[in-house]
Amino acid sequence: MAHLVSLLADLTDEQRAAVEHGDGPLLILAGAGSGKTRVITRRVAYLLAQGVPAQNILAITFTNKAAGEMKARIEKLVPGHRVWVGTFHSFGARLLRQYADQFAIDRNFTIYDMDDRARVVKNAIDAAGLDNVKFTPERIGGAISRAKNLLLTPNHYAKQASDFFEQTVAKVYPIYQRQLRHANAVDFDDLLFLPALALQSNDQLRRELDRRFRYILIDEYQDTNLAQYEIAKRLSQDYPNLCVVGDPDQSIYKWRNADIRNILDFERDFPQARVVLLSRNYRSTQSIIQAANTLIAHNQQRKKKSLVTDNERGEPVRIITFDNGLEEAEGVVLRIKQAVAAGQFRYRDHAIFLRINALTRSLESAFVKHGVPFQIVKGLAFFERKENRDVLAYLRLLVNPNDNISFLRIANEPARGIGKASLDKLQDFASRHDISLFAAAGQIARITAIKGKAATGLRDFHKTLTELRTKLDLPPHELVQLVLDKSGYEAMLRDSADEEDADRLANVGELITAAKQFWDEDHTRTISDFLEQITLASDVDSWDEQADHVSVMTLHASKGLEFPVVYILAVEEGLLPHERCIGRPDEEEEERRLCFVGMTRAMKELYLCNARMREYRGTPNYCIPSRFLQELPTDVQHIDTTLSHNYARTAADEYRAKIGPVARDWADTGARPYLPPPKAQRRAVVPPAIGDAPSGELEPGTLVQHEQYGVGKIEEISGFGAFRKIRVRFPSHGEKLFAGEKVKLKVIKRR
Repeated sequence: MAHLVSLLADLTDEQRAAVEHGDGPLLILAGAGSGKTRVITRRVAYLLAQGVPAQNILAITFTNKAAGEMKARIEKLVPGHRVWVGTFHSFGARLLRQYADQFAIDRNFTIYDMDDRARVVKNAIDAAGLDNVKFTPERIGGAISRAKNLLLTPNHYAKQASDFFEQTVAKVYPIYQRQLRHANAVDFDDLLFLPALALQSNDQLRRELDRRFRYILIDEYQDTNLAQYEIAKRLSQDYPNLCVVGDPDQSIYKWRNADIRNILDFERDFPQARVVLLSRNYRSTQSIIQAANTLIAHNQQRKKKSLVTDNERGEPVRIITFDNGLEEAEGVVLRIKQAVAAGQFRYRDHAIFLRINALTRSLESAFVKHGVPFQIVKGLAFFERKENRDVLAYLRLLVNPNDNISFLRIANEPARGIGKASLDKLQDFASRHDISLFAAAGQIARITAIKGKAATGLRDFHKTLTELRTKLDLPPHELVQLVLDKSGYEAMLRDSADEEDADRLANVGELITAAKQFWDEDHTRTISDFLEQITLASDVDSWDEQADHVSVMTLHASKGLEFPVVYILAVEEGLLPHERCIGRPDEEEEERRLCFVGMTRAMKELYLCNARMREYRGTPNYCIPSRFLQELPTDVQHIDTTLSHNYARTAADEYRAKIGPVARDWADTGARPYLPPPKAQRRAVVPPAIGDAPSGELEPGTLVQHEQYGVGKIEEISGFGAFRKIRVRFPSHGEKLFAGEKVKLKVIKRR
């Protein structure tokens, strides 16, 4: 009883209601910064305290990092618990290995990453006799990925293929799947696709798993796709104790086939569901919460709610305008450096968010120039280095000898005299005998077309790996070291005269360290577990939150994190919202949600930055401030650092008098703050017009949308009648000149 009291003691009434909820479906609408992780972990601990066996509880979240944090919190509350906490994909991988016989797959399967998938797709395109220039592996691979997320098998996809591209994909898809199976491999999507299909068709398996996982908790439910939705629903039929936690206002993964309707329609799927609203924010100041609430209120696809907070009013949210992208990077980096020098914050307290990774280049230069430490959170760059991918390929081939992709990568790494011609002959032999390349290398004496060094090299390669396969039970770090020794890879780097190979040697040494740390956390972990963790990791899993550096990441990667100070850069039409989303209401709403997510990561200070001109895709472009900036409340402060803004110069003194230290702070960096025009002089945001505007109704300064180039601003209109010309400047495409009588332009905002 005392333990139950301590679990509930520091919770609000709403949080306590969610934790204490008994059987039956539960929807927790958890606003940003409302303590949802605390609620989930306390609910798990509460169920355990109520006598629910650990093996009957399943907790799912979306990143390894979030799962690790959740697991650590539960461990602190209930030491020694054995609750399964992981991501959807790791849960799917676990099911595939545990029930491998029912999926007609060997439990030692390899999980192919994006690069591996592209190679297999290319092979499938070639096998189908198609042109892989017009239809790239990346494009077709993306289409196959979408099909799997929609639970479309090759046969189902072929039946619904409606155009030439889809018909082409329909030819590649079944070949791709056969090649995966031949290699005893699955791709990332299969980890959801295969379990979801099995739960649909195999009721015995469904009942067994439903009985086993009687209490299921799913975090970030607003970001689930059809396959994830199907898994959750099928496992909650006999024991509908499904607790989902999420926020429709933070649904930002439609491009990964996430479906916001999964959370919006939860009460339709589970009519007996209880709904608990967590709207109290513990993270951000009142100013930040007010700005975020005002922005997201423009969306229609949501469950209406407003965040509230008892935190202080805090600094106002500020919009900062720079002359160009380079000055934006310089200005923000200098601002951060000065804040740290003044003792206000540490570098690690700062984060810079971007809509796309391509905008990091100017930031990197500014960080280096001013000696500011930083980390760009962009994928697992360490594991993507060639030398580490080589070593991982050795490990994958040891675990799964059918992995032809890994075989081809390392057969001649280090050099063994095995050239492309010899590998082509080996592949031909393997194909004719329906065996793997590794098995074919074991029969090299039968392949008379391969002679000399190549034959010797393949024979030795097969022998070395066969011996290493007897050591798979070693702790992961010991096996990595053994592979480096026996393969000759470490000696190749150590004996090289190339200075860069010294760095590569250090990198593979770090790989051993990573494997050791992984094993130290749990001595039951194997090399297969290590490989799986690396493959299923997300961008943010590589983020070192303890190091004192500025974190730079995309808005998508920022989900679930928090920082005292946040800068969101390039808040401009064509970037945020992204150009491909403009004019598409559902996608524009998702872009607004993305901006909302970025804003609500800020705890104390929030800066929304834009530039008048930005070099993007190699071309200088004049920029249009994002419509989202016009949707913010009137108390947001504007700072214009451009010398050409006359209003900034005339209002500077008055502005300083009003906001005191803030303006003086910016004066130190050369910024020229200005007061925004009075509310009465501001123009309301005009929603996109329906239909095309006749050219005679257009005028310079009007924001218009073109179906190919996106949103732009009319710079000039000249001529009359058939000779009428309209010059439009687009953020990402520069100036374009159109014939007035032919061009179709939709008015977005009149001058």
